[in-house]
Amino acid sequence: MFASALLRSSQPRLIVRAGRASAGTKFALRGYATFPGGKPNQARMGQGGGTTAKNDSSEKSFFSWLNNINPFALVGAATILISGYTLIIKPYFEWRTDLKKRADDRVKEEESGKVGYSDEEIAQFPFDTKNVVFVLGGPGSGKGTNSAKLVEDFGFVHLSAGDLLRAEQQREVSQYGELIGHYIREGLIVPHEITIGLLRNAMMDHPASNRFLIDGFPRNLVQAKAFEDTVCKAKKVLYFECPEATMLERLLDRGKTSGRTDDNIGSIKKRFRTYINDSKPVIDEYAKEGKVMTVSCEASVEDVYKHTHDQIEALLRTLKKQAAEEKQSAKEKQAAKENSDKK
Repeated sequence: MFASALLRSSQPRLIVRAGRASAGTKFALRGYATFPGGKPNQARMGQGGGTTAKNDSSEKSFFSWLNNINPFALVGAATILISGYTLIIKPYFEWRTDLKKRADDRVKEEESGKVGYSDEEIAQFPFDTKNVVFVLGGPGSGKGTNSAKLVEDFGFVHLSAGDLLRAEQQREVSQYGELIGHYIREGLIVPHEITIGLLRNAMMDHPASNRFLIDGFPRNLVQAKAFEDTVCKAKKVLYFECPEATMLERLLDRGKTSGRTDDNIGSIKKRFRTYINDSKPVIDEYAKEGKVMTVSCEASVEDVYKHTHDQIEALLRTLKKQAAEEKQSAKEKQAAKENSDKK
């Protein structure tokens, strides 16, 4: 609109200017005008048989329009177009692209099942009613293998701290992916806030279950205390005692097919040091409380699992008996309270 207004306002001046230049324009049309194909206008130069009046009119109209363009109006129109693109169109498309990316990220996060829970949901979840067994032992001691069998036989939910951390590392929208990857490669212990958060969410993903095997956790005393303070206390610790040479042989063999970044000789040695310095004291501390069930891994695979099976079976019988006694005690207390109120 601005450009059109400038053209209209400048027309009288431009018409006079065009009139003054008409002689030169006619000369140009006669001597130098060309057809679109680039050949001289022979009719105008007196060499052709003549052109139609329609062509003469078209050429005059085009050159007249070209001569009447106001350069300031043209610059103004171009400025408006460029400014409109820079200030309106480009930011709009950038905003739309960013909005779509955030929406896609949200969908991926929801599909990954790791969106998390609100503080209110966490506070209302009955963690204290869950039977948690920590499964500990050196790397390659057989924690995961035996845990999988216990799931089949006793209906436990198996939560591997290492698997949860690796899954979080691979999740595209994770804010902890690079950090977790660094700790795993170096054989170090991931900050307990991250690990406990993942374990807590995983437990809440199975509200109907009250039996959990937590494999490879806690890795140190700080993690143990933080978990028991913020989630729940473990009923027992299932400890797989295995010589370092046996664990090393198993890990190197597993590394041929596992694809794990920590199944290499460098990372394995670091994991052994971390286990001896940080994780072994956890087992010793729980042993003082009489909570450790030890399984030797020097026997055959079948014998190791039989021993594991028997230990867990005995534990579940004890927990069942304790639950029945607690239920009976609660009934007696309730009855005594009702009798006291009647009096």
